[in-house]
Amino acid sequence: MPKIKAEKKSRVHNEIAKQGIQFNKDFGQHILKNPLIITSMLDKAGLRPTDVALEIGPGTGNMTIKILDRVKKVIACEIDTRLVAELQKRVQDCQ
Repeated sequence: MPKIKAEKKSRVHNEIAKQGIQFNKDFGQHILKNPLIITSMLDKAGLRPTDVALEIGPGTGNMTIKILDRVKKVIACEIDTRLVAELQKRVQDCQ
């Protein structure tokens, strides 16, 4: 008898879920939440205080906030306007 695969339940970022935002699978959206992974990635990137960083698909800005602590400027490109609004709210105090 063949095994029946259970449906995968998507994990939803709590803050975004409270706002009623659903991720768009067509955009391949995933939210990076683990601060240890973010820190590890940024340590390996070798960012300097004089750098200008380009972030493609910043989503809700979890990594963007950490990048802003390390560089002069971040240019973030996000195609989902719902997430752009969330990102702008989160970074307005960092400028």
